[in-house]
Formats: sequence, C-alpha cells, structure tokens
Amino acid sequence: MSIGSAAKTGEKRTGGNLPLPFRETETERQLREERDRFEFATEAANVGYWFCNLPFGKLAWDRRVKEHFWLPADADVDIDLFYSRLHPDDRERTRRAIAASIENHTTYDVEYRTVSEGGELKWIRAVGRTAYAADGTPLRFDGLTRDVTDLKMAQEARNRAEEALIRSEKLAVVGRLAASISHEINNPLESVVNLLYLIAATTTDETVRTYTRTAQEELARVSHIVTHTLRFNRQAPSSARESLARIIESTAAIYEARLRHAGIRFTVECGDAVGGLNFGLELRQVFANLLGNAFDASDRDGVILLRARSQRNWRNAAAGVRVTVADNGCGMDPRIRPSLFEPFFTTKGAKGTGLGLWVSREILGRHGGAIRVRSCQGSGRSGTVFSVWLPAPAE
Repeated sequence: MSIGSAAKTGEKRTGGNLPLPFRETETERQLREERDRFEFATEAANVGYWFCNLPFGKLAWDRRVKEHFWLPADADVDIDLFYSRLHPDDRERTRRAIAASIENHTTYDVEYRTVSEGGELKWIRAVGRTAYAADGTPLRFDGLTRDVTDLKMAQEARNRAEEALIRSEKLAVVGRLAASISHEINNPLESVVNLLYLIAATTTDETVRTYTRTAQEELARVSHIVTHTLRFNRQAPSSARESLARIIESTAAIYEARLRHAGIRFTVECGDAVGGLNFGLELRQVFANLLGNAFDASDRDGVILLRARSQRNWRNAAAGVRVTVADNGCGMDPRIRPSLFEPFFTTKGAKGTGLGLWVSREILGRHGGAIRVRSCQGSGRSGTVFSVWLPAPAE
C-alpha cells in the first residue's frame, strides 16, 4: 500500500518516520469555532481587540486596532508606540487609567484621541481588563477598542445647538426687558439734557462749557445704547462723518480722570488713523468696552495703551486701520478665551453682564471689521491686547 492510499483510507502507520494523518480534535474544533464567532462579533460591532503580557512590552493588536491608531496591518506595536500615537493632552490621563485598572482590579474604560502623522484625529473608546495569577500578580492586559469619532461629533453638535438655543432665549428675554426700560430711561435723560442745555446757555465759564459739552455727548451715547444696542437693532448710518482720531480721543477723555486717580498710566496714540467714519456712536461703545475691561484688569501703577495706525488687512490687503487696547494687567486663563465673545459670558462675577465683548464684535462685524485678543499670564509678563481692524471708508 502506498503512502497516498494509506492517507486516503485513514490507515494508521506505525514505525519509521511516516507522519500520521491530521485529524482535528473536538477541543481544537471548539476553539476554532469560538475564534470564528469572536472575530465575526468584533467585525460586526466595528471593534478591534488587543492583548499583551505584563509588564508591558510588545502589544498584540488586530487589524482594526491598528486602523484606530493610523497604523498599517503589518506594523509591530509596543507600549511606547501606543503612547506616541495618543494626543498629548490624553496621554497622562490614559496612563493613570491603565495603572488604576491594574492596581484596583477594575475595568479599564477610557476615551482618548489618536493622532496620525498628518495631524488627523480619531476619538477611540477602549475597554479592557487584567488577568491575574492566583496570588494576585497581574499577568495579562487585554480588551477592545472602538472608533467613536462620529458619536463625539454628534454629541458636540447637539451641545452646541442646545447652547445656541439657551443663548437665543436669554437674548429674547434681554430684548423684551430693554423694550420696557428704554422708555423709562429716556424720560429722565431728556430732562438732564435740557438742564445741560440751560447750563451751557447761561454760563460764561469756558471750563464749565467744556464739561457740559462732554456730558451732553455722553448722554447722547447713553440714549443710543438704550434705544439701539440693547434692542439689538442696527444703527442707521449717520450723515455726519467723524475722524477715527476724534472718536478715540473723545472716548479716552471719559476714562482719563478715573485712570489717573487709580494710578494707571494711560497713553493714546492716534498717528495717521483713517478718518471719515459714519458710525462713531457705535465705535465709541466698542472702545469704551475695551478700555473698561483694561481698567478692571489693571492694578495701581499699571499701564494702558490705546493706539491706532493705518494698516492693510493681512488676509486680503484691504486698506484700513488697526486699533489696539493693551494693558499689563492680570491677563486671562487660556481656557476662557474661546468663550470671551459669547453673550452673557463674564469673568467679573456680579459686576459684569457678559454683553460688552459680544456687542462689540457684533458692531464691528456689521461694518466689515474684526476683533482679536492675545493674553498671557505670568510674573512680569502678564497682560492683554485687544486688536480691532476696521476697513477704510469708501470715498
């Protein structure tokens, strides 16, 4: 009988070095079926699986886990590569989660971001557990990963929609409140304006006349804020055009006495600032908001600089002017800067309304302008700079 015929009939050969025909045992069959079921389940659930011996060294990842970490299917993986592919802000948190899971015999469950070589991000949820020896020594760490990027984006979009709805409801309340108080405020304002007119008409003291004119201008601005800004209406362009230098200097004049009394050095530099703007009332409100914020952030012996210079827009080379309000005050935490221009966001507690910067950005946006902020904290180098760019007026 030939070797081939023996294999076909399943005849057992003994002696010599002839191999016995392969026959899958029941245990092997069950293991193969369990493996097939597991691979089918992970594939259907869009999850990957990993395992590794402890202490950490080489890691065994399936194809999908490697995809989650932007790696090719044939990549060799170790613990250092794992951490290097995590977002820097997520590494330490993930280290602590792994250590706590192993030490406390608890489930490892964490979300982190993985970063490709090109800077792309994925949100991954990882769930794992530790296998221990009888004496409690950790032997193996294994688990699953799942790409939850779409879920995170949907959650963030839903949160943004909810926040926008809350803000819109708050603004609606403010609008209704403003409509009711504007009439009550304008009545006494008219009386004060009339009294100032009588003072100006009857006095011969030039200093009193100067102060009276300034007070009349500020009352006009108060009336504008009440009737226009708080109602969130657009200001109709004024027929009178003012130079930017005049707008800045008249706004600065209101703060000079307060700043001098507080021991703060205040400098105004208008240079060759563009002129002929016809929304001076609104711009005064913008600059007053920025100066007020700088004043609140400054200590005694502080410095505030308000500067205006002609400057082209670096994005499109459009002619315009750059106005900066800089202080060497306490600076701002980087974490709050993204929220600075949101309505009702304030760092001043009960003193602030959270509307100043939001209204300022709305005003500038209506007239083609923009506003930016830079700030830092630290001993000897703290401070904030608000930068406003305005397009040159059409002739």
